[in-house]
Amino acid sequence: MIIYLSAETNESGQMLWITAFLDKNLKELWRKSVGLPKGFVLSEAMFADNHLVGFWYSYKGNENENLHVVDVNVSDSTVRLTSTAIPPKSDLSQFGMCKYYALAGLNTRDDKAILYRYDLISGSITSAEQDIEGSVVIESMNIDVESGNVSTILRTTGSARKRAYYLVKADRNGQKLSELKLSRLDDNNMVGTAFAYKIDNTTDLIIGSFGRSTRVKLVEGHETTGVSSTGFFSVLIKNNHEINTNFYEFTDFQNFYRYLRKPSDLSVRRGTSRIERGKDYSIDHELLAHDVFKWKDNYVFIAEAYYPEYRTVTTMVYDYYGRPYPSTYSVFEGFRYLTTFVSGFDSTGAMKWNNDLELRNILSQDLRQKVLAWEDTDGLVLSYTNDAKIASKIISEGLSLGNISYTDIASLSSRDKIYSDSNSNIVAWYGNYFLVYGYQNIRNNYQSSRNDKNVFYLNKIAFR
Repeated sequence: MIIYLSAETNESGQMLWITAFLDKNLKELWRKSVGLPKGFVLSEAMFADNHLVGFWYSYKGNENENLHVVDVNVSDSTVRLTSTAIPPKSDLSQFGMCKYYALAGLNTRDDKAILYRYDLISGSITSAEQDIEGSVVIESMNIDVESGNVSTILRTTGSARKRAYYLVKADRNGQKLSELKLSRLDDNNMVGTAFAYKIDNTTDLIIGSFGRSTRVKLVEGHETTGVSSTGFFSVLIKNNHEINTNFYEFTDFQNFYRYLRKPSDLSVRRGTSRIERGKDYSIDHELLAHDVFKWKDNYVFIAEAYYPEYRTVTTMVYDYYGRPYPSTYSVFEGFRYLTTFVSGFDSTGAMKWNNDLELRNILSQDLRQKVLAWEDTDGLVLSYTNDAKIASKIISEGLSLGNISYTDIASLSSRDKIYSDSNSNIVAWYGNYFLVYGYQNIRNNYQSSRNDKNVFYLNKIAFR
């Protein structure tokens, strides 16, 4: 199924959002449209148990109904629209879904954390504010697909050295089951990211990244991922008690120095502030972390390293007396992706192996996950799309089974010349089939209708 915004409006002047159901050959079988007021943006869409559920939110919309939930039942092609009011100018930051409900995590502007739960049977929306003392935000959440229990990582706001982290578990009805404050993280090991994974009914594993710098990274006035990270950590929890905590430095990873030796990477890791200039190259990284997932007997944690890239612009300006002098300022270019750290942990929280996937020539205005991981008969496949190509690499735990391979994303006509490719992505579909989509500028001198044309493409590919 695909969701897109139509250029048309309905009789009330509302924007029409289209949900189209495609067969395995990408042929449309049916479509449904839903009219929503202008200003609403699709925050997330998820699929489970024959339900496609999307959350639309208006940051500055009507406070009475500024959140719309659209539920498309694939089995009978019916559509249900439910609306509610949430605190205005809030941040919808986390999403999850199981066969019972769809969940959206909300961080309000006055630092309250609220979970909004859409029931797939009744179609009702309920909310539950997290009753942790102080100002808190949602760091991450994970839903057990069978039981419907949700594990949420909450953190207090403020100085990185004073932040506290909590693991809060609730049942599928939103009733709290347990609450645990993590106690084995200190000023020398501050959390950058943290994700919980339920191993069994009595055991949980928290995996994330940690750092030692108290300087929170800001991009255009917004915090990116918290403190810069120097490694990964794990916390083993049994019966709501911390059993052990492990810390692993990036400098101990087998491929870290190979990656760091590249001159192009060395130049961007040097500090840019007055305090940092002249110091050694930093091992700190800004990370875009993925949820923990299980592969064989491994609990895999993936994090993509990036940095905000700026360019320096110098122009001549004139003072009061008409004398010219240079004025220099920085312009934000986008987020430059560097590499992907991949690590496997056992059920005790010990790191058993690590690997990597280099991300080449990726500069994006949007900070979002680029890498997709899936299990293949040969190992774990890591893949991403960029510049009209699909890059992939197969690993078997710490071993790389060959180099990165690149495959062209095919256009509709063999005579199409692709001049630009943007916002491309790859997602899992079924079996060993995947969908690749994005936007391209194509030029075809043999067809006037396709000469200098901007297109949205959707390709079905098979990994063999």
